[in-house]
Amino acid sequence: MSKNITQLTEATSFLDTDLFYAGIDPGGSPLDRKVTSLNIQRYLPMGQNAITGLKLSNNGSDANNDIDIAVGRVVAGTGDYNLILTSALTKQLDATWAVGTNQGGLDTGSKANSTWYHVWVIGRVDTHVVDVLFSTSATAPTMPTNYTKKRRIGAVKTNSSGNLLAFVQYDDTFLWASPPALDIDGTLAATRANYNLVSVPGGVSVEAIFNLYWVGGGTRSVYFSNPSFTDVAPSTTATPLGQTATITSNPDTATIRQMTDTSQNISARGSGAATTFRIAVLGWVDPRGKW
Repeated sequence: MSKNITQLTEATSFLDTDLFYAGIDPGGSPLDRKVTSLNIQRYLPMGQNAITGLKLSNNGSDANNDIDIAVGRVVAGTGDYNLILTSALTKQLDATWAVGTNQGGLDTGSKANSTWYHVWVIGRVDTHVVDVLFSTSATAPTMPTNYTKKRRIGAVKTNSSGNLLAFVQYDDTFLWASPPALDIDGTLAATRANYNLVSVPGGVSVEAIFNLYWVGGGTRSVYFSNPSFTDVAPSTTATPLGQTATITSNPDTATIRQMTDTSQNISARGSGAATTFRIAVLGWVDPRGKW
């Protein structure tokens, strides 16, 4: 006997094969058919923060060009449809997008050197096919025909030769397998300045994780902040203090975590000038659309 779909939310299992529902799906098509477990899961609310699986990794056979995407699920950016990847995919950055594994993944153009590519899970509501797309855009990838749902799940970068850099992902945290060259190798002023970290993704605000080495001319502190925050002078005795300090003219090192703006910038200023100021990026924490 058919049961009302409202009973579904109270069920502890989706194994009942005698369920039917009627209505309109997000693509505008009438729905009046037997429910399967996967059909139910595509439309049940997951919550905007929910990302299960979908881990990114460098492909073992063609690490220079291909990215592996694990099975998993995430709610689309519109919040009304769950993108469920039931089989792992390998997508090629050096080829134009085509549906399926071991197929091209680039939305438009050709793979470029020293370039960030955002990774999108995409789906179509008419056939429920889910796939993955690479785009230089963090907000508006060029979507294939009939694909209307999407969610950004990370970002990858090519080096100066066009090869994908190696990384390791732990949930929202992405770490370089081998940290790239210094992002910053200069001096620090006693007035606020922005510093561009090319080794974290642009187009989104992320939490940069980096090692710092600096040499001041006395007992001084450094205060890091997001460029959109109020400019505040660092101090060794009063708020906001600083994330690191030197005594006399000795060098100091520290591991810092700081939110960037969408242009990959952080702000920093010293309580006095520093003759040496170096930053090596280790990785970043990517909210992946959670906020």
